[in-house]
Parts: sequence; C-alpha cells; structure tokens
Amino acid sequence: MNLTSARIQIIGAETLAGAALAAATQARGGAFSLLSADDTNDWRDAAAIEQGIASFRPDYLFVVAGESGGIALNQAHPARLMESNLRVVLNVLGTAARLRVPRLMYLASSCCYPRDAAQPLRIESLMTGSLEPTNTAYATAKLAGIQFCAAVRQEHGLAWFAAIPSTLYGPEDHFDPAQAHVATSLMIRMHQAKQQRLSVFSVWGTGTPRRDFLFSRDFADAAFFLAGHYDAANGPINVGPDSDYSIAEVARMVQQVVGYEGRLEFDSTKPDGAPIKRLDASALRSLGWQPKTGFVDGLRETYAAFLKQLPVGL
Repeated sequence: MNLTSARIQIIGAETLAGAALAAATQARGGAFSLLSADDTNDWRDAAAIEQGIASFRPDYLFVVAGESGGIALNQAHPARLMESNLRVVLNVLGTAARLRVPRLMYLASSCCYPRDAAQPLRIESLMTGSLEPTNTAYATAKLAGIQFCAAVRQEHGLAWFAAIPSTLYGPEDHFDPAQAHVATSLMIRMHQAKQQRLSVFSVWGTGTPRRDFLFSRDFADAAFFLAGHYDAANGPINVGPDSDYSIAEVARMVQQVVGYEGRLEFDSTKPDGAPIKRLDASALRSLGWQPKTGFVDGLRETYAAFLKQLPVGL
C-alpha cells in the first residue's frame, strides 16, 4: 500500500508505541488522527470510539492501545490489565470491523507465546501450550485481539493483522515506575538509587532470564514498513531485533548509562517470569526491514529523555 496519501489513525496515542507512531506520522506528513484512552474513558465509551473513527475515515488504523506493565503490575492487577485490553478488542476492533476499516495493524505482545515454546519464538507456536503464569490474564486478552483480526479477515475480507513486538523502550515513555517494563523500570529505580547514594541496588529475580528489546523509533519504522509491504493474509508477524540479553546484562548496561556506582544484588525471592523470550523476526527480515538502533545507544537516548522530564534538582 502507498501510504503517501493515506489517512492514518493511531488508537492508543497515550502509550509508548502510540507516541512513537505519532512522532513518525507527523514527520511523514499527510492526514492523521490520534485517539487516546482519555478521549474514550479508557476505551469504555463505544460511542466516542465510533465517532472518532467514523469522522476521520482512516485508510489505515494502528491499534496500540491497552494498559501494560512489568511483572509487578501483572501480579498486582491481572483483572485490570485483562479488562483494559479486552475493552480494546471489543470496543475498538469491534467498532472498526463494523465500520469496515480496510487496513489495520493490532499491537499484540510476546507474552502471547507459551512459556515453554521453542526459541526463538515462531508464530506457529501461538496457542500451543500454557502461558507464563505471571502474565496469563494480560496475554489472554492480547491473544483475543490476534484472533479477532484473523476472524475479521475471514468474515469480512479486510486486511487486518497483528504485530508481536519485542519489549519496547524509548524516549516517548511516560517513565511511570508502576507501569514500566524491565529496562525502563531499572533506569528509573537506578537513577533514584544514584541520587540517594545507595550502596546496593536490588534487581528482581536471579538475573538469568533473557529478553530482546526494540527501540520505540525502530518499532514505528517497522510498523510503517509493514503497512506498506506486508500481506495481512499471512497473519501475525514478529517485530524484533536479532539479539537478546540476560536481565543481569541489561542491569549492568543500565548501570553504565545512568552512572550508578553501587553494587547490583539479585533478589531470587522475586519471580523471574519466562526464562527466555526471543522473537524469530526472520519473516520481517525477508521483507527487507532491519532495526537501526543499538541497545546501549537506545538506552542513552531514553535516559536523556528521562532526565529532561524530571523536575529541576532531581
């Protein structure tokens, strides 16, 4: 699809992915519209959602909405996370289907893969085993979104598909400790430890689980690449880099970027989550897309943005 003259709408403009897509859309020019959780009472107001989509008449819809967070948030509020993301499926995707939005990309999650799936994670492994217990509720809601896209393709013939990203991080983050994923959470907490001159910094878990990370600007670039080059009939697609790191390695890289000089201590009484999550992004590579940002470079840019939004003196 040629996106030069396409009308593009981003649902979930308040999220990290949504903010990155909004910045990329503005840079590209052309007609675009943003819809956020605040506009729709956290996706409860179906009438506001319908008005927002119908009045703009998008050619392409990016749906990146729904609350998310790390292990602590998933354990504390599984019902809240599941409800938020199911509302997106029912009220946003449901409305878009009734309005026959021709092209749509839904942002799913690597949490949708079974805990014990073979690595790297391939699309064929979806729904073949039990989910990671620490985020089963959230992942179930995201799986519903993936299946809804498939159902709409089958029933209405619309070009809808789901993208499954690696863990996102980047300067567009809101830097909310309660909702941050691992890299950003470590950054926020380690900055606080540095300011408080703490001699020891505690990292959740053993440090052995491995994760892959995708810089937010690279995600937005990949999303637009897929919008222009991907055949939705092929179903979900992974979006990720070609490398992964242990949580211990991530913590040490964040320590280097932040400049924290204390000792890292790993708290094995806290849950690790899945032992390894690395996406097989070979399908995306075969189309010609590659990420551009190295992990440490992305961390540096993210930390600079974090410092910029802090009140003076913090």
